[in-house]
Amino acid sequence: MKTSSLAPVIKVDEEKCVNCFACIEACPVKYCMNARGDAVVINHDLCIGCGSCIEACTHGARLRVDDAEAFFEALRRKEKIVAIAAPAVVSSYPDSYLRLNGYLKSLGVDAVFDVSFGAELTVKSYVNHIRENEPKLVIAQPCPALVSYMEIYRPELLPYLAPADSPMAHTMKMIREYYPAFRNHLFAVLSPCLAKRREFDDIGIGDFNVTLASIDAHLKEKKINLAGYPEQDFANPPAERAVLFSSPGGLMRTAEREAPGIVLRTRKIEGPHSIYPYLDRLADSVAKGINPLLVDCLNCEKGCNGGPGTLNQDKSPDELEHPIETRRADMMARYRPRSRFFSFFSRAGIGKVLSRYWRKDLYARRYRNLAANNKLKTPTQDEARRIHESMRKFEERHFYNCGSCGYGSCDGMTLAVFNGLNKAENCHHFILDILGEEQRRIGDFNRSLNDQIEGALSFIEKISGLVEDLNARIGNQSASIEESSAAIEEMVASIGSTSQVSQKKRESIQSLVENTSRGQESMEETIRAVQAIAKSVDAIADTIELIEGVASNTNLLSMNAAIEAAHAGDAGKGFAVVADEIRRLSDATRDNSRSISQTLKGIIEGITVTTRRSTETDAMIRSIAAEVGGFADTMSELIGTFSELSSGGTQITTALVDLKTLSMEVKDAYGDLQDMARTLRSAMTDLARSSVKNLELVSSRSG
Repeated sequence: MKTSSLAPVIKVDEEKCVNCFACIEACPVKYCMNARGDAVVINHDLCIGCGSCIEACTHGARLRVDDAEAFFEALRRKEKIVAIAAPAVVSSYPDSYLRLNGYLKSLGVDAVFDVSFGAELTVKSYVNHIRENEPKLVIAQPCPALVSYMEIYRPELLPYLAPADSPMAHTMKMIREYYPAFRNHLFAVLSPCLAKRREFDDIGIGDFNVTLASIDAHLKEKKINLAGYPEQDFANPPAERAVLFSSPGGLMRTAEREAPGIVLRTRKIEGPHSIYPYLDRLADSVAKGINPLLVDCLNCEKGCNGGPGTLNQDKSPDELEHPIETRRADMMARYRPRSRFFSFFSRAGIGKVLSRYWRKDLYARRYRNLAANNKLKTPTQDEARRIHESMRKFEERHFYNCGSCGYGSCDGMTLAVFNGLNKAENCHHFILDILGEEQRRIGDFNRSLNDQIEGALSFIEKISGLVEDLNARIGNQSASIEESSAAIEEMVASIGSTSQVSQKKRESIQSLVENTSRGQESMEETIRAVQAIAKSVDAIADTIELIEGVASNTNLLSMNAAIEAAHAGDAGKGFAVVADEIRRLSDATRDNSRSISQTLKGIIEGITVTTRRSTETDAMIRSIAAEVGGFADTMSELIGTFSELSSGGTQITTALVDLKTLSMEVKDAYGDLQDMARTLRSAMTDLARSSVKNLELVSSRSG
C-alpha cells in the first residue's frame, strides 16, 4: 500500500517553539508530532488538520495555513472567481455577513453562494442512502479532520462513512452542474476549517480555502469597515434549517425534517476528548450491534462556529449559536405556509426546491485508505524494556503516567521513543531521576562547600586583619607623601631661585668675558705701541751716535782751527775764539748726547721690561679670557641644568600631587575594601548558614 502526501495545513515557527509538549497533549493523534529536536515539528502525512495544537500553543509557534494570499492575488489578476460561504460565517459576522458578500463582489467576486443550501442537499443525500441501502451505520463526514482520522488511523470505519460529499462539495458541484455561467470559475471557500484543503485536494474541486480568520485579518490590515458596503444576498435559493449545520447537532436536527424519528437513532458527539475515543471503539459497537444508525460528529467542541479558522474559540456557545438560531427561525419562516399543516408543507416546500438541484450519484464521495501513512511500530517486550531503562524506569512505581510528555501514559511515550518521535530525556521520570542524582551531587557539593566556606571564613578573617594593617600602613605612607611633597616643593622653589640668581650671574660673567676680551685687545695694542716706541728709540740712538760722531769731528776741527789760529797769530785770534766756541759746543753736544744716550738706555731697558711684562700680561689675559669663557660655558650648562631641575621639580611636584591624590584614593579604596571584607565575612557567614540549611533540606528529601 502506497503512502500519500497530504498538504500542510498547520506550520511551525520553530524559533518560537519551547518544547513544552502542550501541542502533543492537545493533539488527538499525537504521533504526527516529532519532539526529538529543538522544536516539535509536524509530519503532515499523519496530521489530521484539526487545529487543536494551534489553540493549545500559547507561544504562537503553531500557525494556520490557508490560501487567503493566493485568493486576493487572483482577484488582483482579475481572475473569474465565485465564493461559497460556510454557515459559520453568520457566527463570525452576525450583523454583516451579507455586507461581506458586498465587499467580496466589490473586489471582483462574481457571485457568493451559501453552503447552508449545500447542507440541505447533503441531508437529502444521507437520507436517500439510508432509505435505499439500509446501512448498519452512517458516520457523517462534513468534518474533514474526522475523515482524515478515519482514513489514516481507523480505515475499518471507512465503509460506514457517508458515501456523499460534504456541504461545501455539494455546493461546488451544484454550481458546476446547475449554474453554467460559473462553471469555469475558480472556487474560493470562506471556511472555518483548515483541513478543508485536504478535502478539496482529494475530490479535485475547490481552489482557495480562505479561513474566516484570514478574512478578518485582511479587513483589519486594510482598515475596511463592512458597514460601508451594501448587503448582497446569496446567489442560490435559501436554505431552511440546514443553516444549523455549523452548530453541534445541526445535521441531526435538519435530518429530522426529512426522516422524522431519526434523532432517536442518532449519536451527536463532538470535541476531540470525546469523538476520537468514541471512533476508536465504534467498530466494536458495530460488532456488538449496539451502534446508532447515524453519528452526527464534529471535531470542534463548539462546532464549526468555533473552528480553528475562526476567531471564536474563546466565545461561549450561546454567543456563537444565537445568531445561527436567529437565522434558522428566519429561514424556516420563508418556507412556512399559513396552514396548520405546517410540518408537511414545510417539508414539501424545501423538498421541491431541493429536487431541482439534486441528482442521484452527482454528489457521491469515495474515500482513500491512508493507513500506509501510519508507520508506527509496536515494540516487543524486550524493546520496550530497553526503552524503559533508557528512561530510568526500573520498577513499577516509576510508571506513574504523569502525562508531562503529552502522550497521557508511559506506554504512549514508550511508543513515541521507539518510533523516533521523542527521546528518553523528555520523560518526566527521567528528568526527576536526573534531578535526584543532581540533588545528591548538590548535597555532596554543599557539604564540601560548607567545609570550604568555613575555611574561607577563617581566611577572610586573616584577610580582614591584613587589610586593616595595610590600611594603617597606607595612612602612614600618605602622611610621608604629604611631608615629602612639602620638602620637594621647597627644594623646587630653592632650585628656581638659584636658577634665577645663576641667570643674573651668567649675565655678569658674560660682561666679564666681553671686558676681558676688550682688555686683551688693549694690551695687544699697548704691546704694539711699545714695540713701535722701541723702534723709534733705536732710531734716536742711531742719531745720537751720529751726533756724537759729528761732535767728535767738530771737536777735532776746532782743535785743528785752534792750531791754525795759533799759527796765524793775531790774525787768527778771532778764529781761535770761534774755534774755542765750537769746541765748547762740541763738548756740550757730546755731553748732551751721552746724557741722552744714557737716558735712552734707561728708556730702552724700561721698554724692554714693559714689553716683557706686557707679553706676560697678554698671556695671562688670554689665559683669564679662556678660563672666563670656560666658566661662562660651564655656568650656561649649570643654568640649563638648573632650568631642567626646576622643570623636573615641577613635574615631581605634580607627580607628588597625583601620588598624594592617588594615595588618598587608595586609602579610601582600602577603606572600602575593609568594608567589603566585613560585608564578605557577613555574606560568607550567611552562606554558611544557608549551606547548612540546604544540606539539611537535601538530606531530608533524599531520605
